[in-house]
Amino acid sequence: MKVAYLITAYNNFNHLIALIKKIKVDNSLVYIHIDKKTIIPDFFTSFSQNEKNLTIISTVEVWWGGWSHQQAILDLINEAKKEKPDYYVIMSGQDYPIRDRSEFLELLSKNKEYITIMQGFHQTKPEDRIRYHYFDCFDRRSKSLKTVIYKLAERFLRIIYRKKNYPFSTIYHGSTWCALSGSCVDYILDFMDKNPHFVDFFKTSWCAEESFFPTIIGNSDFFNNVSPGIWYTDWEGVNPPVALTEKHISLFKENDFFYNKTYDITYCPYFARKFNDGNQDVRSLLD
Repeated sequence: MKVAYLITAYNNFNHLIALIKKIKVDNSLVYIHIDKKTIIPDFFTSFSQNEKNLTIISTVEVWWGGWSHQQAILDLINEAKKEKPDYYVIMSGQDYPIRDRSEFLELLSKNKEYITIMQGFHQTKPEDRIRYHYFDCFDRRSKSLKTVIYKLAERFLRIIYRKKNYPFSTIYHGSTWCALSGSCVDYILDFMDKNPHFVDFFKTSWCAEESFFPTIIGNSDFFNNVSPGIWYTDWEGVNPPVALTEKHISLFKENDFFYNKTYDITYCPYFARKFNDGNQDVRSLLD
């Protein structure tokens, strides 16, 4: 089975190297989009130049919460599809496998779409995300004058404009990180080509990557083949998602299944996040 790992990253390059080494085995392909704003360290450039089956792109400046992250994922897909992989695994640069590769391949052999999907809106994913117009060109977490101006512009637009005609019958929300079959990805790309108004709608939405693929899949026959996502993330700590600790590693070794409160599902994770350059000792406990 040919697996393409699609990774979006912008920092923690020591961990990123460890992740690449872990997943780039056999005939696996690794594609990484690095935020165009990022200055890539020399040691990572030297590493990547000597690696086979590794492709690095930096096509867009990624802004938190904006369409640009979804665009980076699509750019990775368009690179990877040249090799016609059986599965596309969309992940972040702060992920790491918590199960053996053989177990993961066995899971993929079941030919499911591994993405957590929820129909409708939720208190953590309100309709405001798609109803109003959002800009994708500034750092929302900054206190700069540019940020203040754009946020004021968005508030003004709320008064005079809101999206009324949604280009879908039902909205779905879900996880950004997922493992999708080649046939599902082909369907998504074909749907986008035939429905440019759908794409344009989400380009001005908030956190588009949490509803763009889920809504396409949810309104298709592929929805009948969906299984829960396979990523563990801890949202309970301070400034979530929290960096994982030895406590989490113990949980992975003691438990096969976990409960996702937001989606009200039980799932079996194969990857976990987030790891960084500061907790490499924790990550090493998985090797």
